Parts: sequence; structure tokens; C-alpha cells
Amino acid sequence: MKHNQLRALVAIAEHGSLRAAAKTLCLSQPALTKAIREFEQDLGVPLVARNARGAQLTPFGRAIYARAKLILAEMQHAREDVYRLSGMEGGVVSCAVTPLMSLKYLPRAIRTFRQRMSTTRLSVQEGFLTQAMAGVRDGTLDFAIAIVDEEKITGEFQFRPLLEAELIISARKGHPLAQARSIFDLAGAEWMLNTTPESLGRVLQDYFVSAGAAAPRVVIECSSFSASFSLSSNSDLLSCCPKSFLEAAWFNDRVVALPVEERLPRVSVGIISRRDALNTAACDYLIDCFAEAVACAPPF
Repeated sequence: MKHNQLRALVAIAEHGSLRAAAKTLCLSQPALTKAIREFEQDLGVPLVARNARGAQLTPFGRAIYARAKLILAEMQHAREDVYRLSGMEGGVVSCAVTPLMSLKYLPRAIRTFRQRMSTTRLSVQEGFLTQAMAGVRDGTLDFAIAIVDEEKITGEFQFRPLLEAELIISARKGHPLAQARSIFDLAGAEWMLNTTPESLGRVLQDYFVSAGAAAPRVVIECSSFSASFSLSSNSDLLSCCPKSFLEAAWFNDRVVALPVEERLPRVSVGIISRRDALNTAACDYLIDCFAEAVACAPPF
């Protein structure tokens, strides 16, 4: 397997056509086709099938695809380590973080990181566990910071806990249920939650059911923080979020926590990475910067 063959396979898988894949790689279409043909001859199986809609991977190609992405990511990491050891600049660290990390800890972590590694480019995206795990698995992401049930982490990943966050039930100021004293008073409410596995919404749903209350009636499934804030502060939808969000003036000017008497659950937030990953020095340092930012922040 050669580097150009792996790149060609991944590009075809992600773009769905030979023309688009060749353009992405700055290759001619014949050069791309040649790389795939040589790859197929080396393995003795067809990897790409052409059809009216473009080009798709065969079952053999799909079997190689995830490993090809991982190999390419590790090759890039090796290149960056060599560059740094030789005094050259550059490199990229990619991570996904939850809205909680973005709002409360990201600025300090990035500021600390750039004081020492200003020439390393950072790619930071907002992401929840389900989406982020796929990126960590295939090497697209170096690590993710997410809400995690440590007992459910499979052996291919490792988890470094950072903090526990307390949840609140949130509503716009002036909401008819803004003074509700119990989760049992919320039976008729409409909710907007993200209920993907390990999300705050799923944690809250499970808590309601375990407490004997009716599960929140979710009428809008939302995994975007900006959309969630906009809808929550401009409608009668209930939602949930970490209590620390109330520290932000722009948030608590428009949103309140319902004063329910029940003690809502706390969630574990931490760093997830591949157990067998060979992190670059920059990646390890960024992880340490996040840990330091959490350790130095006031409790909530």
C-alpha cells in the first residue's frame, strides 16, 4: 500500500466521484485512476465501482477505508513530529469539544497553548460524543472532550476525566413554569433536547423516568447550542444545560433555572482519545492545557 493509493481511496469515498476526488488531490483524473488500479492489482480485489451517480467503494474498498484514514492521520502526525524535532514550524491538532468546554474553558486553554506553540494550527469543532467518537476512531480528530459514561467506553478508547457538571432545567425569563418547584409539575411541558446517547437530554430523560416522573415530551430534537439557546430564550420550550452557563451574563439575562427541589444528576466530562494513538507533542500539550484550564477555574 502506498501513500498516494490510500489518499486516492479516501478521496473517492468522501467525494463520490473520480473527478471531484482528483480535483481535491490536485491530480489529473487519469493519475487518480492509475493509483486506484495499481492498488487493486496489489490486493487482487476491486476497490472502486463506477456507476451513473459517480464512483463508490466496493465492500473491499469499504473494509480498507477506515484503516486508510487512520494510516494517513498517523503518517501526518509522524511528519509533524519530525518537523518539530528539526526546528521547523507548523503542524495541526484537531479536537471536538462540548459547548460547556467552549464557553468556560476553551479561551484559557487556547491562550496557554499558543504562548508556547504559536505556529501550530488548531482545528476546534463543536461536537457531542456520538459524532466525535467516529472522528477519534478514524484519526480525523486527535481527541474529543465530551460528556461520558466511563463504564460504556470500549477498549479502543481511553478516558481522562476533567470535571463533573451539575445540570439545570432551563426556561426563558417569564416562562409560565419558571417557578416550578418539582419535576412532577412539568408533565404538560414541551421540551427541546438533544437525546443522542450520552447527551444531557438523554441523562435528564433517564433521570425523570427513574424518579417516577413522566419523561420529558421532546417536540424539538436539537444538537446545536446556538439554535438551542435561541429557541429556549424565545419560546416556551424547556431545556437543560450545565449550571455553569448561568455564569455568562448574556445567558442569564434571558434564561433562568427552574427551582425544582429534586437534585438533578451530575455528568462526567472528560477527554477521549484512541488508546493506541501516538500523539504528537502538540496534541499532548493541548490536552494538558485543557486540564490546566479546568483545574484553575472556580468551582460551580
